[in-house]
Amino acid sequence: LEKRVLEIMLSYLEPHRRTAKPVKVQVMQTLSIFFQNLEDETTIFTLLSNNHINELIMHRFDFHDEELMAYYISLLKALSLRINSS
Repeated sequence: LEKRVLEIMLSYLEPHRRTAKPVKVQVMQTLSIFFQNLEDETTIFTLLSNNHINELIMHRFDFHDEELMAYYISLLKALSLRINSS
């Protein structure tokens, strides 16, 4: 299970699941905090080497929802800072 946590969290964002907005917001917030606090380069490389992050970046979010959009931008910022610092 612990090896698939990212995959499981991202599954809550899939359109066919009809996940409630508060859950989607919490997933985005949690992922953003997670990436902001990563320090081990091996862990960062491992997380970025699978396709899950690409799927998250390419996901079609409802950007009419400003709260969800804010967390998406925060997540992208956290990812870019991790990549640039490595």
